[in-house]
Amino acid sequence: MAQVELWNGTYEELPLGAREESSHLIDGPAIDAFAHAIKSYNPVHMDGDWARANTHFPDRIAHGVMTTALMSQPLVQFCERFKIRTALLSSSSKYIRPVIAGDTITTVIHLKEKIDDRKRIRFEVECKNQRGEVVMLGELLEQTL
Repeated sequence: MAQVELWNGTYEELPLGAREESSHLIDGPAIDAFAHAIKSYNPVHMDGDWARANTHFPDRIAHGVMTTALMSQPLVQFCERFKIRTALLSSSSKYIRPVIAGDTITTVIHLKEKIDDRKRIRFEVECKNQRGEVVMLGELLEQTL
């Protein structure tokens, strides 16, 4: 069994407003891998020709939940930076624009609230494409461990 690194950060030390970000290219192979992982093969996600012929999209689009999943990396980076562990209690996502195959999505999380009586933390989440357009807004609620 692998050794788990001992982290000694504390809830009290977490600064409101702290932020993390990560960027990902959402290309065809990434969409394919995600579709296979969740077994979701809607042609709007899988076939650019179909998407162009049957929708207003210029190419296939990523699954919404794929964009939501991009919250994970900056959250992990946050936990690593502050040497804390958390458990996800809830997440929410509002999709503003589609993520088109070939887009690079930058996800930013920032610590918006600390809920002292339960040592919970709430993050606001924003995802933008390479043109600076917001594609998703969301929230994460985490229990510090």
